[in-house]
Amino acid sequence: MKAKIFYMVLIISIINVMLMYSCQEIKPYPIVPYIEYRDFKKIDNGTGIDDKGILYIYFTDGDGNIGVKDNEPDSTYNFFMNYYEKQEGNWVKIDFPSCANFRLPMINTSKEPQSLEGVLELEVFFNNPISPYDTIQFECWLFDRDNHESNHIFTPAIVVRK
Repeated sequence: MKAKIFYMVLIISIINVMLMYSCQEIKPYPIVPYIEYRDFKKIDNGTGIDDKGILYIYFTDGDGNIGVKDNEPDSTYNFFMNYYEKQEGNWVKIDFPSCANFRLPMINTSKEPQSLEGVLELEVFFNNPISPYDTIQFECWLFDRDNHESNHIFTPAIVVRK
């Protein structure tokens, strides 16, 4: 008798868990990607001089078509960054190719569109060795496969140990 009650409670618990997850609301996001700055963490290379870090960017996309397909040319980029230095109190855009473009891989590999949200982690080289300025920021944006351009965001100021 105790075994029957145990199995009935177990089955009811499993059914409740299945119902709870199957009834989760799918978040409707716009089909144009959206991004937000989340964080930037420097990677300690042991020299006392900064050179690279991890940029964390939150994103949403209503139809889930972020990322480059495997068969696209290597020159296909979909995440872009501009590099700015604070010079004499003003932000100046600098041509710094080490952190300009990225190829985000396909996130949704299903053939069906599905809403996506998550956090991108991008490894970025950010120390401009030929510049005497030690405060930078990035401007970031992305495109999905339908060529929808996300909003543009700016990171907070990042102090670079030279």
